[in-house]
Amino acid sequence: MNAPKDNFPVAIACCLAAHFMFAIMGTCAKFLAETHHVAEIAFYRNLIVFIPFFLFIMIPKNRHLFKTNKPKLVAIRAVIGGVSLIVTFAALSQLPMAYATVLFFASSLLTPALAFFFLKEHVGIHRWSAVFIGMCGVIVIAQPSGAVSILGLILALTAAILHSTMYTILRSLKSESPLTITFYFIIAGILISGMFMPWVAKGIAAEEIWIFLLIGASGGIAQLFLSNAYKYAPASLITPFSYTALLWTVLIDLYIWKYDLEFTPLLIGAGLIITAQLYIIYREYINNMKSNNTEG
Repeated sequence: MNAPKDNFPVAIACCLAAHFMFAIMGTCAKFLAETHHVAEIAFYRNLIVFIPFFLFIMIPKNRHLFKTNKPKLVAIRAVIGGVSLIVTFAALSQLPMAYATVLFFASSLLTPALAFFFLKEHVGIHRWSAVFIGMCGVIVIAQPSGAVSILGLILALTAAILHSTMYTILRSLKSESPLTITFYFIIAGILISGMFMPWVAKGIAAEEIWIFLLIGASGGIAQLFLSNAYKYAPASLITPFSYTALLWTVLIDLYIWKYDLEFTPLLIGAGLIITAQLYIIYREYINNMKSNNTEG
């Protein structure tokens, strides 16, 4: 299958829709985490999504979706995704959604550092400066006074690293169907979270059924939208539109969870992290332009 051409309007629309659906999923997960282990929530979330996906792919004309041209990358991405879902739910259970979301934004800041240490890539002073500024934003949000859960902070930053790795792999899977990528992500999620079920399973109460159905539907739809977003546009275009997630989570924290958010550290920290992210994107654009001019 050939890689599709970039389609920026479709990619942007998919990104906006994905992060709205992720906000719904996060709200459901945070509510359920009050009475359920996060691994159990992840298990049922994946199981609920798996059933319609499997039935759809079993239709004869859709069975080609079982096949992938890059099985190793798809498998690695699926495993990382399965782990990241549990860690993400755990972070949301410990922090206000807005705080967790801003810390998740740090994922793209961590990419240059990871590339330097593990891939031995050259990272210039501009990007290191941006990473430093972004990490200052994390410190502002963390509030060393102890106002923010340290466990929640660690979980959110761990999730950010996993998200960064997952999104980078997605861009290398442009030739794969988003349905294929999502299907194997769901399978990996069931297997990984299922390993914890003998010890954490409580079962679903009748009044919780609709919440589990909603977390499954919103999560599955969000994954499809996100896969399409990265399929039709580079990460540098997609990333700025992911910041709409902060708007949704602030509103949810205020009107559903009734959190008394400390807006000063939240806004300053978010401003530093987002500014650093945008500067990294700008530097990547400049470097790509220089590379293209040299080749030309």
